[in-house]
Amino acid sequence: MNITIILLYLLSFAIIWQFVGYPSLMAIAALKSKPKNKDYSFQPFVSVIVPTYNEENVIAKRIGNIRI
Repeated sequence: MNITIILLYLLSFAIIWQFVGYPSLMAIAALKSKPKNKDYSFQPFVSVIVPTYNEENVIAKRIGNIRI
C-alpha cells in the first residue's frame, strides 16, 4: 500500500473518532456512572460578594434583595 493511502485511513479514523466515537464513549460512561438516588435535602453554603463604592445609603436594601 502507498503511504498516502495509509495516512488517509489514519486521518479519517481520527476524524470519525473525534466526532462520533469519543462522544459516544462519554455518553455511555455518563449513563453508567449516573447515581440512582439523589439527596435533595443537601443545601450547600453560598457566599455572595457585592462590590460597592460609596453605597452606604442603599447597601442594606441590596443585601435584603439578595437574601432568600
